[in-house]
Amino acid sequence: MRRNSTKNLFWFVSVPIVLAWVSFASLAVYQSVVNGIEITENQLTVIGIVGGPALLIITNLLDLFKQETTVDIGLLTPDAEADGKIAEMRVKHELERAAAQHEHEMEMEKSTVTTKE
Repeated sequence: MRRNSTKNLFWFVSVPIVLAWVSFASLAVYQSVVNGIEITENQLTVIGIVGGPALLIITNLLDLFKQETTVDIGLLTPDAEADGKIAEMRVKHELERAAAQHEHEMEMEKSTVTTKE
């Protein structure tokens, strides 16, 4: 139940804050560049006030993503090690098979030479 309430809090509080911050900043930059209107102190204040929590939210989301990725990598590592061991066993088997085949061919050649003499 805790997980759902956290997701709801995220969707109803965090997302609007970040979107508002991006909207305010984009609008100020757009009006400054396209319309030639200077960015006022009031606009900068609003961007700064909304930007603080928005940046904290973004930082927390990146940390959460980093933690989940680290856990996923930790879960994949044993599989990767097992795949490496399987590949190592496969190469070892191929080498042993090639050595046995070579030895067999040498024995066959030796027996062919001795029977001709």
